[in-house]
Amino acid sequence: MLIRNEYKPYMAKKEEKKQIVVENNKRLGWLLLAISGAFAVLVGYSFVVQANHHDELSKFSDNRVVRSIREPALRGTITDRNGTILAVSRYLKVATFNPKAIYAPKRVGDPINWNVISNEQFEKMAELLKLPEQEIRQKLKDRSSQYVQFKTELSLEEADALKALKIPTLRFEERTERTYPTAHLFSHIVGFANSKGVGLEGLERVENERLKGEDGQQVVLRDRHQNIVELIDSPENTIAKSGETLVLSVDSNIQQLARTQLAETLKHFNAKAGGAVVLDAQTGEILAMSSLPDYDANFYQAYPEDSLRNFAVGVTMEPGSVMKPFVVAKALDDGKVGRNTWFKTTPYKVGNKTIRDTHKSDALTTEGILQKSSNVGTSYIAAMYPNEELHEHFSAIGFGKKTQSGVSGEQSLPIKPAERWTKLDRAVISYGYSISANLLQLAQAYTIFTTDGKLMPATIYKQKRHTEGTQILKPETARQMREMMISITQKGGTGQAGAVVGYDVAAKTGTARKVSDTGGYEGKYRASFVGFAPAKNPRLIVAITIDEPSGNGYYGGTVAGPAFSKIMGGSLKILGVKPTYLTAEQQINLPTSADINMKPEPIEEQ
Repeated sequence: MLIRNEYKPYMAKKEEKKQIVVENNKRLGWLLLAISGAFAVLVGYSFVVQANHHDELSKFSDNRVVRSIREPALRGTITDRNGTILAVSRYLKVATFNPKAIYAPKRVGDPINWNVISNEQFEKMAELLKLPEQEIRQKLKDRSSQYVQFKTELSLEEADALKALKIPTLRFEERTERTYPTAHLFSHIVGFANSKGVGLEGLERVENERLKGEDGQQVVLRDRHQNIVELIDSPENTIAKSGETLVLSVDSNIQQLARTQLAETLKHFNAKAGGAVVLDAQTGEILAMSSLPDYDANFYQAYPEDSLRNFAVGVTMEPGSVMKPFVVAKALDDGKVGRNTWFKTTPYKVGNKTIRDTHKSDALTTEGILQKSSNVGTSYIAAMYPNEELHEHFSAIGFGKKTQSGVSGEQSLPIKPAERWTKLDRAVISYGYSISANLLQLAQAYTIFTTDGKLMPATIYKQKRHTEGTQILKPETARQMREMMISITQKGGTGQAGAVVGYDVAAKTGTARKVSDTGGYEGKYRASFVGFAPAKNPRLIVAITIDEPSGNGYYGGTVAGPAFSKIMGGSLKILGVKPTYLTAEQQINLPTSADINMKPEPIEEQ
């Protein structure tokens, strides 16, 4: 069959297209073959390099290492009620260098350049690091070392000054420093934390979790010399969070006053130790708590262990006659006695012991029992009650258990079970023997007199809202006790040395013999004074105990009374509490009505 000529060109083009496709496929095949060959060569080369240069590659991997560095958190600040800083942390920087890299030649074969750091730079470094210049030179020129750390802790300002010198390889490691600006003043309350930021004593230990904060972290790239090459943006990066700020109830001015007077008293009476507590009479807030001996919290390691003990809470003692108001108050509250009920107060025997008074009298009223501090009279009142009822009363006031004030190191001994009390136990407990308390427990217990009969819990923290106390006495009983206890600081009372000019003061003295290590009572004493003012509308409670006074007396009124007067009087002035009466001198100096054309206004009770 013949093919027409007009179809021949079409068939030729078709043959040409097939030939072009074949050629293209051949070229693609050769290209793929070439790529595969090149890949095989690269794979083979990588194995050769890995086998022949393993050490070099390992070193190179070590030259760039991703690490996380700790960003330390600042511990929370501790302040007094007015914002005065008692404990604070700040950042410090420690300088580190890589001596081997400082002087390394820029190119292989070049000599070591020992003039990288000038004499002037060395001189300024020595000044900032507070180290001998020769020591710095020696360490930085030791090319066998790749890491040198200078122990000097630099402030941020000092670190910036060192950085400005542009010393090669300089980097900083960050630390935190805890400081106590008031040194000795609040050491027993605040305590201290160690160099690792762990609280070891005081509130630093008790509130460690609240104070320590949360460390942050930063992901970085380090070179083989551990120098930070780059900060890496990573989801693992976290910002350090400072610890919580603690606001305490204490007042620095009152604390300083209390410590000063306590120190003078210990020196004057050559005493072993002592404590003073100042409470807000209405809220139970601790405005001051001083104990001696004490220590500087910034250098706590330099002091003996005994100095770390907070005498105001860490020592339990038989309180002596400062316990008497609690027995009298209960009898008044129950209607068993009145203010003017008479009691025979001549010595009498209970078993083999004779109960007697230091200030002898044949008979005293209930108020007289307090004013003259009669052991006989108080023991007669206690005999009106069964053991269980008195035990319950003392427990309700807070004896035999810790105050839960937040102050660390508190010690407390349980009250002897009522079923084990003998008649002698009941008698001596009424005037402060065979029962133990620490100084803060005593101060707290006196709140039942300063409020409308409520026990206000003592606290070391500034209160944001009023705390409801526990009702112990009827309001009218508390008011009557306040009036009766004023007589103790007036003429004829045992606490006249504790009087404060311009203010009515209600108080109670206490003198207790100390138990010896072998049992029985030795010829050593603790002298105490606890009271409040202004008596009819109390603002403050002050409690003082002096341990083992000697040479100049040992009675509570004589030893602790003058310190009480100065602490109470000074504290009332610091708080701006108005006097409750005018002295004779003040009355003489009052302006006349002619001077001001009007009658002088009476002094209002605060």
